[in-house]
Amino acid sequence: MNQHQHSNHSLDRTLKVFVCALCMMIPIAGLCGCHGPSPEWKTALGAQPRESIVDSPGRTISYLRGGDADAPRVIYVHGTPGDAGAFLDYVVHPVAGLDAISIDRPGFGETGGPAVPSFESQAKAIEPLLVKHQGRWPILVGHSLGGPIAARVAADYPDRVSGIVIVAGSLDPALEKWKWFNSAGEMLIVQAFLSRGLVHSNQEIRQAKAQTTELAHVLDQIRCPVIIIHGTKDELVPVANVDYMVRMLTNAASIEVEIIENMNHFIPWSAPERIRDAVAKLAVDTTP
Repeated sequence: MNQHQHSNHSLDRTLKVFVCALCMMIPIAGLCGCHGPSPEWKTALGAQPRESIVDSPGRTISYLRGGDADAPRVIYVHGTPGDAGAFLDYVVHPVAGLDAISIDRPGFGETGGPAVPSFESQAKAIEPLLVKHQGRWPILVGHSLGGPIAARVAADYPDRVSGIVIVAGSLDPALEKWKWFNSAGEMLIVQAFLSRGLVHSNQEIRQAKAQTTELAHVLDQIRCPVIIIHGTKDELVPVANVDYMVRMLTNAASIEVEIIENMNHFIPWSAPERIRDAVAKLAVDTTP
């Protein structure tokens, strides 16, 4: 092969990788935390009041809010990519008797800023929202990558969390896989065609193994009740994560596991009643 042919071959290969990467990565925008957009959903999202709070590093954290502002609080933490709209329905129609908050994690939605792969830093963004109402600290619900972040909050602030619900959570470092299209997503030519959320998501996924490894060292600090919900057909976050969580949450007040047969990764939208029931159960069980 001469130099010209070799050059053409390399260009052809690069273009193939580029096209394949786009085909693989763009759909991921709806896989790990984003609610599928529709005209009705966008209208409801635009109509829902937004609030914000400044965390200890000085970032302005945006969130959606609904329910009774004086009632005990539940905080919803989206996956990657995603934003507060992932749990819009849980805010517009909150679990009875609760103050419902869904955050834009740092790097996503209206919170903005760079990607923040650190679970500890993500937990600091949520910390200002950990306030006691009617004698009760908040319940946290985390979906997908939001699961280990919710766990990190409960580990770092064990006296300020009354319970957590981990939905399709990715906590086991051994199950974190970096795929070829994630590598392709780091190419500048590919990033030029991706949304900010997808670029930031890829950066979070790059660090997920290291962050879950770090999280493992503090999981024994979680003392509140934990409810784990996972589907047997989850192709994004293996159900094997459940065994790891049960094994590692050694000091949790209680652990309840709900395995949903033939359920995929999209539990917040495919089986919302499971999450609502879990939140309601924790709200009753943690009443002073």
